Parts: sequence; C-alpha cells; structure tokens
Amino acid sequence: MQWEEIKLNKKVAKIAIDYIKPFAFIVFAIFVIVKVPIFFRPDNLIAVLSQAAVIGIASIGMTFVILVGGVDLSNGCMIAFAGVIGATIMVNTRNILLSCVIILLISITGGVINGLSIVKIGMPAFIATLALGNILRGTAFTYTKAKTVSGLPKAFTQFSWSKTFGIPNTILLLAIVFVIAFYLLTFTAYGKRLYAIGDNPKASKVMGLNVDWVTISAYTICGICTGISTIILTSCMATARPAVAENLSLECIAAVIIGGASVKGGEGKVTGTIIGAF
Repeated sequence: MQWEEIKLNKKVAKIAIDYIKPFAFIVFAIFVIVKVPIFFRPDNLIAVLSQAAVIGIASIGMTFVILVGGVDLSNGCMIAFAGVIGATIMVNTRNILLSCVIILLISITGGVINGLSIVKIGMPAFIATLALGNILRGTAFTYTKAKTVSGLPKAFTQFSWSKTFGIPNTILLLAIVFVIAFYLLTFTAYGKRLYAIGDNPKASKVMGLNVDWVTISAYTICGICTGISTIILTSCMATARPAVAENLSLECIAAVIIGGASVKGGEGKVTGTIIGAF
C-alpha cells in the first residue's frame, strides 16, 4: 500500500510540474503585457522569435543528449570553431553552399567524436565534451589570431533577415527542426529507445538495445543542430568570432531542464525545451 501511495504521489508531482511550466509562462506573458504593452506587438514578437532561433535549435539538439543521460559542454565552442572555418572559406571562395556544408560537417564530426569518446573510451560526458570544447575554442583563436572574420557575401548575411512565404527564415528553420525532433521523439521507435536508455541503460542493454549506437546518434543530432545554429548566428552577425557563444552550452542545458527534462535522463520533451528557451 505504501509503494502504491509513493507511485501516486510521484505521478501527481509530475503532473503538477508539467502544468506549472505553461502556467508560469502565461503568468509571465500577462505581466509583460501589463508592464510593457509594446512587447506583444506582432513585429516585436517576430523579432524575439528570430533571436530565439539560435538557442532554440541548439537546445533541441541538447534535449536528445540529456534524454540519454548525457550532457554536451562543447556546442558553444563548436559554433565558434565551425563559424570561423566556414566564414574563412566563404570569404575566400564566395561559395555559400560549400561553406554551409563544411560548417555542418564540422559540427556533425564534433558530435560523433563526443559520442565515441563517451561510449568507446569510457570518458564521462562532462569531461569528454568540455575537453573537445576547449580544443575547438583554442584552435579557433589560434587559427584567426583572435581576430574577427568579416567580408561575408551579402546574400549570406541577408539570409537571417529575409523571409520565405512571409515567414522569417530563422523562425522557419526553428519550426522545421522542432517538427522533425518532435516526430522522432514522439512517434518513432528511435525516440522510445532514447527514453528507455536514459531511464535505465543497463536494462536497455539486457533487452537488446544498442545503447552505444543510440548514444552516439544523440550526440550526432546535437551536432547537426549546433551546425544549423552556427549558420544562423554567423548570418545574423555578418561576421565570425572565436569568442562567440561562450555561455551557449549552459543556456541550452538550462532551457532543457527548465522545460522539464531530468538531468538523469529518460525524461523530457522538445515542447518543454522550446518554452524553456523562450
């Protein structure tokens, strides 16, 4: 009887927490409407959403990592490194597509390295990702001699300020990434594996799940989201700096945790992550 009461109390607490988040968000919105009416003007909301795209997309990637009980402290540094490399290539070749592909490849490679370091070498996620981040940030400073890379093509720098079908490109990218992530976590067997492994990796391995592969894939998805955020941020700034996004990793982790995810893994939703990011 006591065990049933404990389970019931946990369930009630979880429901309460799930409802507190949107309620707190609504209360905050009402407070802002009263104190700063101009904040909820359509043009201002669009500007806020556009600015939230970078942390929003990066936080969605972080959600996958935290779901499997991991953490990624390298994505801010990865943005700095991939940004200066991609921007340098773009300035020298004027080839926007090639530069964006390279940015994505660098970010994906970084995610794979993180995953392999954790599951194959056995390094703690905190140490593995922090070490890679420091290497990437230091390399970015050395490569650029601590200087800003500028002179990017106008077509690229205008991308983040332009619209497609009347929707700002940054918001459109955020929406696309959100829909894909929501589908993967909600309607696919892969999503169920992520939750199972985060909840109990040992039991998942006994059940026959490929824990190593799923963990590596989670860090790879985080890398993809980091690459997309890099492209958006570099376009918005019209430059690339080795000191950019210094606190992004902590902001992403905070967004995911505020959104209701558990640091132990196995619990969290991208809908909560978006609320946390905002």
